Amino acid sequence: MAAQIILFNASFGLCLAALACWSAAYVFRKPRLAAAAVWALGLAWLALSAGLAVLWAKLGRAPLSNQYESMLALLWFVFPIAFYFHRAAGRTEIMPAAALAASLLFGAAALLDKTAHPLMPALRSDWLIVHVLSSMAAYAAFALAAAAAGWALAKRQAEAADEFLLRLTKTGFAFLTLGIITGSVWADTAWGAWWSWDPKETWSLITWLAYAAALHLRKNGVRGFKFAAILPACFALVLFTYFGVNFLLSGMHSYG
Repeated sequence: MAAQIILFNASFGLCLAALACWSAAYVFRKPRLAAAAVWALGLAWLALSAGLAVLWAKLGRAPLSNQYESMLALLWFVFPIAFYFHRAAGRTEIMPAAALAASLLFGAAALLDKTAHPLMPALRSDWLIVHVLSSMAAYAAFALAAAAAGWALAKRQAEAADEFLLRLTKTGFAFLTLGIITGSVWADTAWGAWWSWDPKETWSLITWLAYAAALHLRKNGVRGFKFAAILPACFALVLFTYFGVNFLLSGMHSYG
């Protein structure tokens, strides 16, 4: 088995272990299990980082050219964003949300085609890394916001989590804006047009508008339960943009 696959599987296993530890900590009221879960997530991120480094060296390029590779990048961002908000905002629910999101994403990645193909001409650009990484960082932040919002709603703590959810959403929105801008610049250099109404472009814009509307509503008094309920609905658009467009609609982004 390839070294990177071993490392990715180890990362997946550590995410599942972290999720199990948090579940047990919640049921049995054992703080030490929650602490162990944080360490497991940290080790999972290190294993994932090592696996990506091995894959990058093996391919001789950034592993960002297909959906499997981009999902690994998305997974990579889940961890540092979660750790940052755990420390900066003091919100403990972000860590189990990260373990859940990472476990689900690893499971989905396992179903994707892992075959590495030569880069298409349109992908041979320095914009590839900036555009894909900013988009994946946005999706990671939105995934964490949706998971944390679901947790807050389930525990009836949406009011307490409101400011934290707003910060997470703003983080994702900023990265998505950067992703769309860099994608437009890249499209102009690759295809000679800033915008082509390709399905991926169109649904990325729809997703951006949905989160813009959510932030506008939040600024105008929609808070607590209502704002938390909006975030999973917005994330459904992220899922369609990332998965649905690739499998249901054809276009210039069919490879990623």
